[in-house]
Amino acid sequence: MTGLLRGPWGVILILANLLNAYVAYGALATQPQAAWDEQTLTGIEFASALLITLGVITSLLALLPVRQRTLSRWWLAPSLIFLAVGAARWAYIVHTYPQGPGS
Repeated sequence: MTGLLRGPWGVILILANLLNAYVAYGALATQPQAAWDEQTLTGIEFASALLITLGVITSLLALLPVRQRTLSRWWLAPSLIFLAVGAARWAYIVHTYPQGPGS
């Protein structure tokens, strides 16, 4: 029965990780022009928050087949990496471009 379940879980997790990669690319490739570029900064923060959320959801999704020993533990790694990337990017943006008193 384990062999029959690998295919669907693998496809679902690959698609989820591809979505994570797309959002991560958007969060990392987008660069604000300066501290005044509030729309871009908000977009980067939103993409980072979305990446964190998707990373948690994908991790929870991967946890079920890993606990059932249908898939190996390595299937948890991409979603946890995307989760860390989203948190790091968000922290970097908040630290580098702090919101001023008049903003």
